[in-house]
Amino acid sequence: MVDSNLEIIRFTSSDKDFQKLYELEKSLDYHVKDWGGVEMLKYHASRIPEKCKPESNFLRLNNKVFGYGYTGHDEWAFDPTLLDSSISFPSEEKYLPYAQELLNYQMSLARKMEQVKTFRAWLYNGNDFYINFYLKNGFKVTQVEFISIISLKEFNPKNFSSYVSRFKEGPFEITNLKELQKSHSNWEEKLYELWHRIERDVPTDVIEPGVDMESWRGHLFTPWFKPEDLYVVVDGERWVALSSYDRSDVTNDTVLTDLTGVRPEYRRKGICTAVKLFALEDLKKKGFKKVFTGNEENNPMFQINLKLGFKKIATEVGCQLTL
Repeated sequence: MVDSNLEIIRFTSSDKDFQKLYELEKSLDYHVKDWGGVEMLKYHASRIPEKCKPESNFLRLNNKVFGYGYTGHDEWAFDPTLLDSSISFPSEEKYLPYAQELLNYQMSLARKMEQVKTFRAWLYNGNDFYINFYLKNGFKVTQVEFISIISLKEFNPKNFSSYVSRFKEGPFEITNLKELQKSHSNWEEKLYELWHRIERDVPTDVIEPGVDMESWRGHLFTPWFKPEDLYVVVDGERWVALSSYDRSDVTNDTVLTDLTGVRPEYRRKGICTAVKLFALEDLKKKGFKKVFTGNEENNPMFQINLKLGFKKIATEVGCQLTL
């Protein structure tokens, strides 16, 4: 025990604990402070199945909660041999011994799970302070993701007309899910197939996402989802690309990019740039002021976003330890 006053307290799912967790996430993790509220936090927590063995803990010192941690299997890319985790605490040296105690506790949980072979940590603040903390514990960096944001007030789609010339020469049409729901009775199957095919090519340090449609539904069709915010590129009857955006439960002027991508056989035709431009222009017309997103450092979408005016605001890092 590092300090007799340090307590690792199990999260109870009470309203009080959810409020405390939200306040910690907002102060320690959120890169866009006005995004998401307690109800959104509760919703996503309710979607985590028991098979993921989720556990959250608060760190309390001298009757003050200053950080928290989480462990659990990934719901969407479920892998019983890999256990995910995170620890969030102020970037100050004085807190390192207490974060170390929580990390030791998390690793002991992982080692007690016979199937777990790899322990993975996600750093919402991928700076040298946090990276060095994990490197000293034997972890290796396996993924780097950049968070970026664009001000729609400053975005002018006319400045990018030359980027979509190839797209305009093709047979493609950009529409949205709300319109496609009217004309396609099997819209859910078509959307899921396209979504899953695109996601297979998103760079990641975990296994390929599974085929659990129920998990996918819960992730996408939240209480705040609007089908008109999911843009689809069609080639006749074939759905070939999409760009999807999530609204928040607490703000009306900021949206989060969920997924943007195109089928491999339709690449290099300007499709991703075109649908992204269309989406940003439409979101601006709807009254939104900001759009933010996360991209793995080698994902071509990151360069497309920078070209369109997104500005990098943060770095997140994944690292792994073989048990």
